[in-house]
Amino acid sequence: MNFFSANISFVVALFLYALIHLFNRWVHRHNGWIFLGSLILSTSIMFVNIPILSDVIDSGHVSLAFFMLVMVAGVLPKTNLAYKKIFLVRGDFAILGFIYLLPHGIMRLSLALYGYNPSGLIAAIIMIPLTMSSFMIIRKKIRPDRWKKLHQLAYLTYLLIYIHLGFDISLHPSNMYIIISPNSLLFHLFFIGYFVLKMMVIIKKKKRLPATSAVESSSVK
Repeated sequence: MNFFSANISFVVALFLYALIHLFNRWVHRHNGWIFLGSLILSTSIMFVNIPILSDVIDSGHVSLAFFMLVMVAGVLPKTNLAYKKIFLVRGDFAILGFIYLLPHGIMRLSLALYGYNPSGLIAAIIMIPLTMSSFMIIRKKIRPDRWKKLHQLAYLTYLLIYIHLGFDISLHPSNMYIIISPNSLLFHLFFIGYFVLKMMVIIKKKKRLPATSAVESSSVK
């Protein structure tokens, strides 16, 4: 696999962002039909070869592109235009990311169970409750604080995805190894950059809390 084909998810992510930059409201308004169409497409490629599309979806690049945009929105300032464009469809993109993950995961399930790159399978399992609770009809039935705690598991899935993409791992007793995946430099830069920026966001929030509490207490007095 050459460098471009190994990193095509970045190109897909840019295309998806260009799409929602223009049509994010339309996408959110018609998300149900988009979910259904995506499910039909992702399922069909397991049985029918569609030139180009089958390779890009089956390899997991389309799924990854959706999740990359979800991640990016989590570290952008709320005043940023890209944040505003992605935020409206962030939940929709998380669902679509899981839908397009299905053929990639199902077709490689035996490999994961055999011990080859099992981090992807673990991430997919954790994603199931996260995806289900992202549907608005289900989210409305969950207390906001519980929903927020549940979705903190997303950070664990991001870490597992990074391990899955950045390293080739075999845990089978007869052939155990861990090596850096070929052509994975961009994934290392992206995920390490994301975790650093996310830590900075968390630290800034914690610094604001004492200041906010001080202002509130002084106003009460």
